[in-house]
Amino acid sequence: MFNSLRSKWISLLVVLLSLLMLLTGYATLKSMRANSLQQAELSLDVASKVFQQALDSRAAQLTNSVSLLAADFGFRQAIATAEQATIESVLQNHGSRINAQLALLLNPQGELLASSESIDTSDIRQLLPATLGSDAATDILLIDGKAYQLVLVPVRAPVIIAWVGMGFLVDVPLAEQIKGITGLDISFTQLDNRANQQLTTTLPAETQSQLISKLDDIMRYPDATHFAADFSFITRGKVLDSEQRLWALLHMPDDRWLSSYQQLRRQLVEIFAFGLVLALIAAFLFARSISRPLSQLSHFARDIGQGNAAVPPTISQDEIGVLTSTLVNMQHSIAAREQQLRQQAEHDTLTGLLNRHAVEQRLPAILKTQRGTLLQLNIIQFKHINDTLGLANGDTLLQLLAQRLGHHQPAAAFCARLNGDEFLMLFNENLTEQQLVDLYNSLQPAYNIQNSLINLKIAIGIYPFEPGQVSASDALRRVDLAQENASQAGGGIAFYQSGQDETHQRELTIIRDLPEALNSGQLYVVYQPKVELASEQCHSAEALIRWQHPQLGFISPVEFIATAEHSGNISLITQWMLKTVVKQLAAWQADYPTLRIAVNLSAADLLDQNLPQQISTLLQQYQVPATALALEVTESAVMQDTSKVIANLNTLKAMAINLAIDDFGTGQSSLAYLKQLPVNEIKIDRAFVKDIETNSNDALIVNATVKLAHGLGFKVTAEGLENLAGLSYLKESGCDTVQGYFFSKPLATAEFSQWLTNFAATAKQTAELSE
Repeated sequence: MFNSLRSKWISLLVVLLSLLMLLTGYATLKSMRANSLQQAELSLDVASKVFQQALDSRAAQLTNSVSLLAADFGFRQAIATAEQATIESVLQNHGSRINAQLALLLNPQGELLASSESIDTSDIRQLLPATLGSDAATDILLIDGKAYQLVLVPVRAPVIIAWVGMGFLVDVPLAEQIKGITGLDISFTQLDNRANQQLTTTLPAETQSQLISKLDDIMRYPDATHFAADFSFITRGKVLDSEQRLWALLHMPDDRWLSSYQQLRRQLVEIFAFGLVLALIAAFLFARSISRPLSQLSHFARDIGQGNAAVPPTISQDEIGVLTSTLVNMQHSIAAREQQLRQQAEHDTLTGLLNRHAVEQRLPAILKTQRGTLLQLNIIQFKHINDTLGLANGDTLLQLLAQRLGHHQPAAAFCARLNGDEFLMLFNENLTEQQLVDLYNSLQPAYNIQNSLINLKIAIGIYPFEPGQVSASDALRRVDLAQENASQAGGGIAFYQSGQDETHQRELTIIRDLPEALNSGQLYVVYQPKVELASEQCHSAEALIRWQHPQLGFISPVEFIATAEHSGNISLITQWMLKTVVKQLAAWQADYPTLRIAVNLSAADLLDQNLPQQISTLLQQYQVPATALALEVTESAVMQDTSKVIANLNTLKAMAINLAIDDFGTGQSSLAYLKQLPVNEIKIDRAFVKDIETNSNDALIVNATVKLAHGLGFKVTAEGLENLAGLSYLKESGCDTVQGYFFSKPLATAEFSQWLTNFAATAKQTAELSE
């Protein structure tokens, strides 16, 4: 409702008028209230003076009455002769005649001689200053918790022989008497010796609680005007005694000062309501004349924004007409830009083919309703072509390839460029083998790039599909797997094979579950002994990792380590492996102090400059000597970045960690690099050891490798020993250490400990028998 222009115009006018009337009313009411309050304060001032005159007049009358008693001859004679009974009788009788509630007689020193009430000495101590004078005195005093208006007159004979006083209670009758004179409600409040308040008032009972809550403020600021909480009356305080313990409160009711203010406020509210109605009517009529054409334009603009066919409203000659013309022009411009944006969003800017976004938009509907064939093409080693010919020529080559794809017969339903050098073709039929060969052959002729002929190696992945068989993402993944197989074969054509998708999903599962497996105990370490041939003792072993997955079962280390390397997670395995092995070495230190355990490192680990520090921290944490740890690296890992790898290996060797080249003979390293490597040991791959007793070439390679390694100062370990005959060949070749199933398979921690004990005992018995 309030989002329409008409509502906003009406709201604006109403708000402006309301603010104007509110400000005017506020200023008027504030002025009236201040004037009413000023009049009320003047009334309180007059009432306060009248109140004081009433008290003074009453005190004068009381003084005359008490003076008659002081002049009485019999009374003076009784005082002179100290006739106590006569004095008390006279005081009682005279007090009754003038309605005094208290009568007392003091000696000239202010000490109490007689009293009609029981009075404490402390109550009359405040009268002492009055007895030092020679004239009558009046005051309001608190005596025994009661407020009295006291008149004190000297008794002369002819000198002052005593002081006679009469007291009159300050209570409700007095308040009612003064109220009849001033027209105001009167309250008397007093503080006792413990500062507790007592209140005597003519106010109605229902308003007395409001007065009590204000007493502290009234006594703190006696000259100020105080309002009741409901504004039913205003109050001003007046102190009555010298010790400020007795107060008179004058109350003016609201009908004396607030009625005119309230009447004016009601009138202003009526004026405001009438003005608001007029404002609503005027605003509605004004807003309607403006909002109707704008509403039509709004609907027209909304249709344009939604892409609907919209008919513009009648164009007038005013500013709204100009706006209408502008919207019509904008409608045409938007349509043209939408066409251009659609073209850019769905087509590759370089080749003009569809892009991946367009494929993902169109492919789902096709896969649901049609059968056909998906082909994904990839240029093998296209990066090398870019590096050699330059990016511009590489782009030209992609354009020429796109042209051939577009001109091929039978024509594809669509062709698309998925990324740099990958193209996708969709056919609405299952292509025959001959049609696929013809397509492949059509892409083989050389491409002319600046008068240079370039031949391409093309890998084509093929995935035939049936209606409703797979989703778009599954189809793209399957044709991509087929293309990868063709690329790995060096080019040509490869069909998607059933099961490849499951292999891909298995790899994704391994990548996903690896971090959790490291923390949940699914991965564990086994140890394969390495036996020294010269001493026939075992002082070292290789740590190997194993994974028992809860759903996939046992996963080969070759599979999950390769997957971890491809996904960049190999460092997680290495860190877990190092920590596990070092922790176990710490547990073995007491029983096997000379034991050394080897851990395999990947290429990514060797390139990590923080690796030496991480290993040093682990060794220090578990108090394990560096000589107890060995690290094994492959030749291919060393070749990744030789300078960085050698720098890390030098740091590790300086820490006294034993270093070994694993799988020697199967990698890509050369003797030139081998002599630079700061390693202690070379491990001959099991491919040259397992058949050494029957394959003379293997025996020759092992003999040559041992001599080469010893010549360079390296020890040699042979992997994969499986029989006694092979052991003899290795001894003859001079191999230092052997590792394989002949001595033991990889063992769990407890089994390996038991094997070490048994092997040491067997070796000892053999040595004793040979002696």
